[in-house]
Amino acid sequence: MMYPMNRMNRPCHRMPEDAILRMMMAPAMPPRPMGMRVDVQETPDAYILEAELPGVKLADITLTAEDDVLTIAAELNRRPREGMRMHERRTGRVERRFSLEGVRQEEITAACADGILTVTLPKVKPEGAKALRHIPISAPEAAPALPEGESANTDVTE
Repeated sequence: MMYPMNRMNRPCHRMPEDAILRMMMAPAMPPRPMGMRVDVQETPDAYILEAELPGVKLADITLTAEDDVLTIAAELNRRPREGMRMHERRTGRVERRFSLEGVRQEEITAACADGILTVTLPKVKPEGAKALRHIPISAPEAAPALPEGESANTDVTE
């Protein structure tokens, strides 16, 4: 299952308290996502990850898979233009990490068009249920005969 990674490369889940905390800290500001926004869709065969990177050049995007972690990083190099009165778009580096648990890492593919990076993460095929196998149980009379003088009793008595 695909989960975002925290800064210590562990899967994390957004807790409901995060939204409440953000509202308490900056009630006058509209909520803005930190870094890039990402959608993950699950299909029977793969996870489809779409990351928004509007205006980012392909050369400024890095996609790596290491130690079961997918990392998407991008350099946002927007420079203020002369006469600009307001600057809300971010500059600098953004990065997101995702667990690759259950993904065939050698078959990951990616494409970028219209500011959307699409990464296809093929799922590991689960092993099918093994066929039911009946194990024969031998009856005592079918046990091999012991040579004369030997007993089938293995208890040691003193």
